Amino acid sequence: MKQSQSVEIAYLINGDVVSERRLSRAGEARAAVTAFVLVSGLSLMAAATVVLALVGAHRVVYGTAYMVLWALVTAGAAALAAVRAAQRARAYNIGPQLDDDAFWSQQLPLVQRTPGGYVLRLTPGMTGRLEDGRAPIPVESLGEGAVDFRFAPNARAELTLGVATFVIRNAPTTGTAPRLPAGTLRRFARKTLLPLQFAALASVLCAVPAGRALGDADMKSAIPANATPWEVELALRSEAQIQASALHKCFDVMPISCQRRGHVNVRVALTRQGEIRDHAIAGSTYGVDCPVNQCFRDVVSTWFFEPIPEPMTVILPVQVVRTDRPLPYGPARAAADLERKKARAGATQIN
Repeated sequence: MKQSQSVEIAYLINGDVVSERRLSRAGEARAAVTAFVLVSGLSLMAAATVVLALVGAHRVVYGTAYMVLWALVTAGAAALAAVRAAQRARAYNIGPQLDDDAFWSQQLPLVQRTPGGYVLRLTPGMTGRLEDGRAPIPVESLGEGAVDFRFAPNARAELTLGVATFVIRNAPTTGTAPRLPAGTLRRFARKTLLPLQFAALASVLCAVPAGRALGDADMKSAIPANATPWEVELALRSEAQIQASALHKCFDVMPISCQRRGHVNVRVALTRQGEIRDHAIAGSTYGVDCPVNQCFRDVVSTWFFEPIPEPMTVILPVQVVRTDRPLPYGPARAAADLERKKARAGATQIN
């Protein structure tokens, strides 16, 4: 059975040990799992915080979409952090960045695991020796320029870069899986905050005001019980005018010459609950050329009114306002009006 190998690196300056680190497959798996769990926890906390903020602001979001959004963001951010953590645990880096294991003027992986095993990156300026069961090999004799040297099991190397010395040993894996250097996972987690912020922003922008239960005050009629008949009629006129915007649908099939504002008198017989018992069109400013009264009557049947003190029949004058869609003018309107006049002239001659 093949035994798992791990590489131990000791970083010394002027003979004093500054840090030690061990590379192994188990350490890579541990780093990936830890990063995944850490970022997942941060994402769930962010989702819960957004929910609490929305509840405090009396706003709601569609639950299914919210859960799907945060599930995708959580899985994506956690998986990305896990991959980055595993890559970081796979190599011992030296360079000028804070995430590096040791300081050096150039950025390079001193030791890293590849599909073929662990390799050493040897660069000009390094001195030292390599031992792999045979006579020690001077580093300077391995070639010019950067060289990747396969670090065999049970091999040992001592490399010197200026005042820094690295003692590296490839030995069988023992003990628990090694951890990443302190603070590394926190830096990986901070890099995943951007997608979490976008998810939080999307949740806030898609939120809508929360509904509330209707109370007695909401169910109370806006028309006082002691209102005079004239006050009741004025209130009914106002309610009818608000609902008059639905009359614009009656013009969509009419000629362009009918696309104009006008007035209509609506007779309604109302119960005390504001329900329409009977209704009719008492008159309008639209003649036989614009047969919209029947359509008006159908639309009025869908209206509703506030409860009133007593049942009553009243004629409500309503101003008919078309949709805000602009009407055609110029040649198009002139041509439509001409066709309309020809049709009327033809009907007169037949009669």
